[in-house]
Amino acid sequence: MKLIKSLGLAVLLATTAVQAHAADYTFKVAHTNAADEVQDKGLQLMQDLLEEKTGGRATIEIYPNGVLGDEAQLVEGTLLGTLDMAMTANSTISNYVTDYRVFDLPFLFTSIPALSEKIENEDVYAAMEASANRDGFELIGVFSSGIRHIMTKDVVESIDDIKNLKIRTMQNPIHVDAFRSFGANPTPLAYSELYGALQSGVVDGAEGAATNYTGQKLYEVAPDFALLGWLNMTAVVFMNDGKFAELPEDIRIALKESGEEASKWQRNYVDEQEKPLLDALVEKGVTISRPNPEPFREAVVPLYNEMLETDTQKALFELATQN
Repeated sequence: MKLIKSLGLAVLLATTAVQAHAADYTFKVAHTNAADEVQDKGLQLMQDLLEEKTGGRATIEIYPNGVLGDEAQLVEGTLLGTLDMAMTANSTISNYVTDYRVFDLPFLFTSIPALSEKIENEDVYAAMEASANRDGFELIGVFSSGIRHIMTKDVVESIDDIKNLKIRTMQNPIHVDAFRSFGANPTPLAYSELYGALQSGVVDGAEGAATNYTGQKLYEVAPDFALLGWLNMTAVVFMNDGKFAELPEDIRIALKESGEEASKWQRNYVDEQEKPLLDALVEKGVTISRPNPEPFREAVVPLYNEMLETDTQKALFELATQN
């Protein structure tokens, strides 16, 4: 009986050892969104695709919810090589890859499918890859963070209703200037501080997509949601270009393919989720308003000339907006 138990234990230990055998390449990827939010789901698919394409030789470990730092820290960690990979809002990575400021311009794309059409254009994607490489990164994928609207404690029905309101924006100069153009008092804050800032009255509102408004339960402290669509936000998945270059060719190819395939699926998924999320928010008691976007559009026209400073920014803008 003891022999049988010993043999059983040996088999169990051997099986566990096989199951626990680490992949040859494990990449830590971090982001600040909640686990199982749309961005996280995209990374989960990327993980599955990478394992499938490499026969289990490569995988990614996902660290959500800002457990490894805020977005600026994730970019810095990737640049320094202390973090393998990160996914941040375009507004954060564009402080480092300045050509990406093109995708921070307000009202640039009317829908997620319109954005996807441009991202999937070979010339646009190649230009984005070149821009990332110049600044020390390898572009792995371009996710969507959804269409950005405005959340407040009081209903916003026109541009006049946000005048002088303290509106939390991302720590990005274009976002700050856009809300200043709207007449608001833009207040840059880290995403992790937003719920508490809304709750305590440090800010009167914020801009954001239905996904994070729902996922972070921001409707509890800002129950009014104005559908403005002021920004069609991308979320970029990137890696240190030196680390990427050191990988075997087949792993590099699998990473890029997995990132692009997961990105395409994720952008479509975000688009599909918008209406169900809004319907669910109404059921939670959120007031949905639809202010006229034209006064907002007119207010930010000067930003286009002010923010496109370099030849490479202008070239990427032309590629991204040409018919």
